[in-house]
Amino acid sequence: MLIRSLAALALALAPLALPLADARPAYAQSQQIAVGELMRATALDVVFSQFAATIAASARTEEISSDEIFLKHWEATATTVFDAVALHHRLAQALEGKFTGDEQAVLGAFFHSDFGKRMTVLERDAALLDPAAQAVAIARGQELVAGASVIRQTQIDSLMELVSAEISAAMVGQSVRALLLGLSVSHQQGDIAVPWQEIDTQVEAMMPGLLADVGRTQRAMMAYAYRGLSDADLDRYIAFLRTPPAQKFYAIAAYAVGRIVADGMSHFGEAFAARMKSVNV
Repeated sequence: MLIRSLAALALALAPLALPLADARPAYAQSQQIAVGELMRATALDVVFSQFAATIAASARTEEISSDEIFLKHWEATATTVFDAVALHHRLAQALEGKFTGDEQAVLGAFFHSDFGKRMTVLERDAALLDPAAQAVAIARGQELVAGASVIRQTQIDSLMELVSAEISAAMVGQSVRALLLGLSVSHQQGDIAVPWQEIDTQVEAMMPGLLADVGRTQRAMMAYAYRGLSDADLDRYIAFLRTPPAQKFYAIAAYAVGRIVADGMSHFGEAFAARMKSVNV
């Protein structure tokens, strides 16, 4: 699944704790960070990279259908609709022009720092784990969480509160929505109709359990990704997350990713139904 820690984005240097109003224009201009660079620094440029493959494979892995025509069209539709390049471009557009020069200065000053670059490496390493490596990382992270000190447990609690699991929850929710879509249309023939209202009612009922799973996985991935950091490092990270620019960035990104995958899933359902109608499976 695409559940992973999306909290591993940045830690802050002490000078960045200053209010935005204290940033001088010349400083802000020198530290401004472009949207593309910001996405790369936070691994948002790969947030959709595995989504098409995950949805495409789900019909087989979850045994939704054994009909090869059904599976062929499911996989082709997922690959087309959830094209990662197009989705990342839409995310970049959603972030473009949303931050003032001073906000870009706070973000840029961190991500341009040696410490920020170190955190980018940690984030990208976690984001690019293949499914087997993710499973190993999550298992190890769960062990680390169980044996963590009170200080580290409290820090992880703070990270969960500040970053939350909104992006992961949105993507997992839409993945489940796809599975229910497949189950609902797998036995239909002719004029196929997608029962979105029924599907969404089921997803809503399942969300508390899904969110609990996302939360546990995110905590484990946080513990794993930051296992080499000191408590002081995590305190600096938390300080950065509490800055208005960081909170604004994560809020905009979470909303945009959620909207993109929701729109994409609606498009996927209609496109898949049209494909199946054309072959009258």
